[in-house]
Amino acid sequence: MRHVLAVVDDTGGASGVIAVAGAMAEVLRADVREVRIAVGSGGRDVETAVLHELEQKGTILGVLADGTLPGDVSWRVVRRSTKPVILLPSRMRTPEASRKVISRVLLPLDGSPEAAAAVTETAGLFTRTGVDLVVLHVFDQVTTPRCWDQAAHARQAWEEEFLARHCAHPGVRMELRSGVVEEQVVNVAVEEYVDLITLGWSRRIGRGRARTVRRIVADADVPVMLIPMTRRAAPPPPP
Repeated sequence: MRHVLAVVDDTGGASGVIAVAGAMAEVLRADVREVRIAVGSGGRDVETAVLHELEQKGTILGVLADGTLPGDVSWRVVRRSTKPVILLPSRMRTPEASRKVISRVLLPLDGSPEAAAAVTETAGLFTRTGVDLVVLHVFDQVTTPRCWDQAAHARQAWEEEFLARHCAHPGVRMELRSGVVEEQVVNVAVEEYVDLITLGWSRRIGRGRARTVRRIVADADVPVMLIPMTRRAAPPPPP
């Protein structure tokens, strides 16, 4: 049996986690399985327990709230998990105000083959199940084009080439921005009113690592799916 794991704590704040797990389970045609964690227990014990549940054969992905587990357990879990994990940011829209379905997803891509490979199966899954997929690329000071001859045509050609290389799925829409990556991801998520942000990431969170990923989770008001850059990380397609 396939299931989405909803990791909830014993303080009663489980509604958001369960709602998001249910929405993803609908996309994946899976069930939701809840596991309750005592936040007063030791951090390492919690980490081990959550990872054990994530590695069960039927688990497709996990959903947990960032900052509710003791210490930095949430990030230690996503760093070690070989399966996708959805983190709910602390400032997420309340379940009553947010849609309990996944109908639009934002997929930031930096143009690296590793990030594209990590998310390609998940991107295909979303498009096959009717989810509106918005790909975002953010130019920085080095990569921003100084000018484009026949700008509209050049931009269209650039977008088509980028999608062909990094996200070749039908129906995908692309947005381009320039500036600080984490700021633009959060801004576009609001502008497009997405239900989920999906990121491929290296699972390195030491000093100076994953700053962009952690800022997105901290500042976003929608859940963030983190897909580790391993070949077997993407959730399997619905049966």
